[in-house]
Amino acid sequence: MTTNKQLGANGRQLCNQLAVAKSVKKEEHIGQYINIAGVGREVSVAYEQLRNAAEYTSEHLLIQKAIRRFYIRNLSFQNNHLVGRHVAEELIIELIQSGYVENNILPIETIDELGEVVQKHYDNFWQLKAAGVKPGLAQEWTLDLLSVESEKFVTNNVIQNIFAQFTYHHYQAILQKDSFIVDQSEAANYEASLYIAIYKSLFKADISSVRYEMQQLYSVSSDNINEYAKFHQNIDTIFASELTDKLTRYIDKYGAPLRVLHHMVQDNENIVELLNNNDRFYSAYSVQIEREYNQSKSKLNRGLIKSIVFLFITKGIIGVAVEVPYDLSIPPHQIIIIPLIINMLTPIVYIALLRLGLKMPGKDNTRAMQQYVDNMLYGDHTQVNLYPTVKKHSYPVGFKIAYALMFLIVFWFVTDILMKAGFNIVQGAIFFIFFATANFLGFRLSRMVRELELITAKSGFLATIRDFIYMPFILLGQWLSDKYSKVNIVAVILDTIIELPLKTVLRLIRQWTEFINDKKDQI
Repeated sequence: MTTNKQLGANGRQLCNQLAVAKSVKKEEHIGQYINIAGVGREVSVAYEQLRNAAEYTSEHLLIQKAIRRFYIRNLSFQNNHLVGRHVAEELIIELIQSGYVENNILPIETIDELGEVVQKHYDNFWQLKAAGVKPGLAQEWTLDLLSVESEKFVTNNVIQNIFAQFTYHHYQAILQKDSFIVDQSEAANYEASLYIAIYKSLFKADISSVRYEMQQLYSVSSDNINEYAKFHQNIDTIFASELTDKLTRYIDKYGAPLRVLHHMVQDNENIVELLNNNDRFYSAYSVQIEREYNQSKSKLNRGLIKSIVFLFITKGIIGVAVEVPYDLSIPPHQIIIIPLIINMLTPIVYIALLRLGLKMPGKDNTRAMQQYVDNMLYGDHTQVNLYPTVKKHSYPVGFKIAYALMFLIVFWFVTDILMKAGFNIVQGAIFFIFFATANFLGFRLSRMVRELELITAKSGFLATIRDFIYMPFILLGQWLSDKYSKVNIVAVILDTIIELPLKTVLRLIRQWTEFINDKKDQI
C-alpha cells in the first residue's frame, strides 16, 4: 500500500465524528446507584438461558427480547392504567436479577427517566388506537419502540450510529440506483431502503431496532399522531419491500470489509490516530481481520452448542407431546425406539459434522478486504473498479423447472428410505421437520464464515452434489423457522407455565425480603 495517503471526505467525516464521540468523558455520577438484593438471581439467570436457547435469538438482541417480554407481562393494552415509574423500577430489577445488567452501575435517577419513557410510549398507544390504528398494530409499534429505547438506558451505542452514517455515504457513492430499482415508484424510497438495509445486513437489526433508529433519524414526533402513524406504516412497508431486500442481499454478500472495520472502530481506543496514519491503520486492520477469524471460530462453536440445545429442547417437547403418544395410540401400542432415536440424533449429528467442515477464509480474501478498505477510506470513490458490481442474471425457464424437480426427487428419495426403515407418518413428518431445521441452523452457522468473505470460494463437484441434496431441506427449514418464530410453541409454554409464575414468585420473595429488612431496621 502507498504510504502517506490522506483520508477522503467520507473518511474525514468519520474520523471527526469518532474524535468527538470518544472525547466525551462520562461524568462520574455522584449519588446513589440502584442496588438489588441477590435473592433468586441464580434461578432467574438459569431461566433466561433456557428461554433464550428455546427462541434461538441472536446474542445482541437478547436484552431487547427480554425487555419486550417484560412489557408484555406488565402493561395492559386493554385498560388504560397509569404506569411509568413503578413499571420502570420493576424492569430494572428484573434485568439485574436476570444477569443482563450489573448491580450498582445504574444511577437511581434512571428509574424516573425510564419511567417517563414508558409513560410516553404507553400514552402513544392509546392515541394511536383512538386515531383508528388497529390495536394489534399499535401494540406492535409501541412494544418495538419501547423495548429498544429502554435498552438504550443500559447499552447505548453512539459509535454504531456514526458508523451507519459513514456506511450510508459509502454505498451512496458506489452503488447505482438503476441497478436496484425496477419500478420508478421505488425511487422515492431508495435512500430509506439503503439505510434500513445497512442496519439489517451489517448490524443484524430487527424491525424493532430499525423502527426506532429511523424515527430518530427523521426526528418524528408523536405530537401529530396521524403523521406518526403514517410514518410507522411506511417503515413497515419499506422494511419488507423488494428494494430493501435487494440492497440487503448486496451489502450482506460484500460487507465483510465493513464488518471488520465496524468492530475495529468500536473496540480500538486509538482508532482516530490510526485513521490519520495510513501505514498504522493498514497494519492494525490486518490484525483485526485475523482477530475476526479467530472470534468467528469461537462464535461457530457457541452457535453449534446453542443449535444442539435448541434442537434437543424442541425435539424433547415434540417427542413427549406428539411422537410418543401417537406410537402408544396405534398397534402394537408401544414406543418404537429406532425412529425415535433417529429423529433425536440425526439433526444433532448432522449439524455437528457440518461445523467440522466450516473453514475460515484464506489469504486472498484477507488481501481483497485490505485493498477494499484502503480504497474506501483513502482512495477516490469514483474509482469503483474495486467494488463488486450488481449482477443481473437471466436464467432459462428450464432451470426453474429443474429446481422444482430437485425438491420432488430429494423428498421422494428420503421418504422412501424412511418408509423402508419402518417410520410411520408422524415419525416421518417429525424427521423432515427437524432435519430441515438442522439444515437451516447449519446454514446460519455457515453464514458466520461467509460474512467474512469478500471473495466467495468456488464450489467443487462434491459440494455441488451436497447442495443439490440439502438445498430443499434448507429452504424447508427456513420456511419452518419463519412460521416457528411467529408461533413459537415452546416459547409460549415457557412464558405461560414457567416465566409468569416464576417471575411473580421471585418478585414476592424480593418484596418479602425488603419487608423483613425494614422490620430489622425498626428494632
